[in-house]
Amino acid sequence: MIFDIVLSDVDESEIKKSLQTSDLKLICLSLAKAKAIAVSIKNPDSYVIGSDQICCFENEIFSKPKTKENCFKTLSKLSGNTHHQNCGISICLDGKEIWQNYDQAALSMKVLSDNEINSYIDLDEPLMACGAYKFESQGSSLFEEIEGDDSTIKGLTLDPILNFLNSKNVIEFSAEKN
Repeated sequence: MIFDIVLSDVDESEIKKSLQTSDLKLICLSLAKAKAIAVSIKNPDSYVIGSDQICCFENEIFSKPKTKENCFKTLSKLSGNTHHQNCGISICLDGKEIWQNYDQAALSMKVLSDNEINSYIDLDEPLMACGAYKFESQGSSLFEEIEGDDSTIKGLTLDPILNFLNSKNVIEFSAEKN
C-alpha cells in the first residue's frame, strides 16, 4: 500500500467567499471536500483524504499567522481563554466524496506573559500553524485544559478515518488501545 501527500492547489479563500457563512462545520467540510475531489480527479482508483482545520475564538477565525507579529497577536488573544479547533475531513474515490467527518476540540490556554509568548514563538516558529501554535511540538505546553481528540487539534482526526478505511477493507485497524 502506498501513501502520498499531494497538494490540492484549491483556492481556499475563494471557497470561503462563495460559502458566505460563518458555520465552521460547513466551512471545514466544504474545504476538505474541495481538496479531496481536486486530488481524487487526478488519481482515479485511489482513496483520497482531504482535511481542513479552523481555529476560532469568539467568532473570530484565525488563519495561519505567517509572521511573528501575527503569531504574537493571536497568542495574546488566546492567552487565558478557551478557543476551538475544528477539523473537517472528506474521503473521495474517483472524484466523488464517499465519506466525511467533522470534529471540534476545546482548548483552554494558560495566561501567558508577553515574554512567554515571544519565547514560544522563537522556539516553535508556528508561522504556518492554525492558531499560531504547534500542538504536536512545544505548543501543547501552552494549555491548562483540553477537551477533545489530540488528532483533531493536530488537524486530522484519525480514528474515524481509520475506522472508515477499515470498513472498506482498505486497511486493517483496531481502535482498541493498550
